[in-house]
Amino acid sequence: MKLRSNCHTHTVFCDGKATPEEMVLAALDKGFAALGFSVHSPMFTPADWTVRPACLKAYTEEIRRLQRVYGERIEILHGIELDRNFSDVDPSDFDYVIAAVHQIVVGERVYDVDYTREMLCDCADKEFGGDFLALAAHYYEDFASFVCRVQPDIVAHFDLIEKFNEDQTLFSQDDPAYQTIALAAMDRILEGCPDALFEVNTGAMFRLGKKAPYPAPFLLRHLFEKGARVIVTADAHCTDALDFAFDTALEAVRAAGFSEVYELRKAGFAAVGC
Repeated sequence: MKLRSNCHTHTVFCDGKATPEEMVLAALDKGFAALGFSVHSPMFTPADWTVRPACLKAYTEEIRRLQRVYGERIEILHGIELDRNFSDVDPSDFDYVIAAVHQIVVGERVYDVDYTREMLCDCADKEFGGDFLALAAHYYEDFASFVCRVQPDIVAHFDLIEKFNEDQTLFSQDDPAYQTIALAAMDRILEGCPDALFEVNTGAMFRLGKKAPYPAPFLLRHLFEKGARVIVTADAHCTDALDFAFDTALEAVRAAGFSEVYELRKAGFAAVGC
């Protein structure tokens, strides 16, 4: 099967490389039926990868303009990627909400977990005595609490702390202690936010060369066993990434046991066979 939508899309309004219109035109070239935009929310802690509060209105106006111009050719949706420290946002103003945690906050100190490997290691050394399991426990606890609080439509890149751990030298995803931590947080989300979709995200495959999407296979299998729903996303920051490695993501989904995934549509999220 060929997926014909992506709901995790960034543009020049945050840390993307293309304008929203360039993304729409690329999606049309790829035969997409729908495209959802998901600007990184403003945050109380300044970050160079989020939309500035003063630009949020302009983002909304541009997506609404594109809906008017291209709406007969492609469904365009106005979403947002909320982060744990978001500010100046009413989630109900958006067609859908993606929930993500990109930062570890300890007191007044903030570390982006997916910015550089060096920053992640610095966080582990300074805040957790070099113990990545303790860092993971902090991250997943924060993530589960945030998702249950905001009740999003989609849970983003659940195991983002794996981004710089392709070689498994920071910690092993096969370590029973790590798996216990991650699965406990996933179960909290499944219980507290049962209607949310978990994304199978290929973003780091495009930008960093990771061989597999988020989440890891043991997490995907757990989602299947728990009867959860999944959606494949590109977490695209440029036009070339809009459907990158979707075939690989679908293989991972099928290997975990799923026979269907969800796709973005204006009327909601629709199940399609995989």
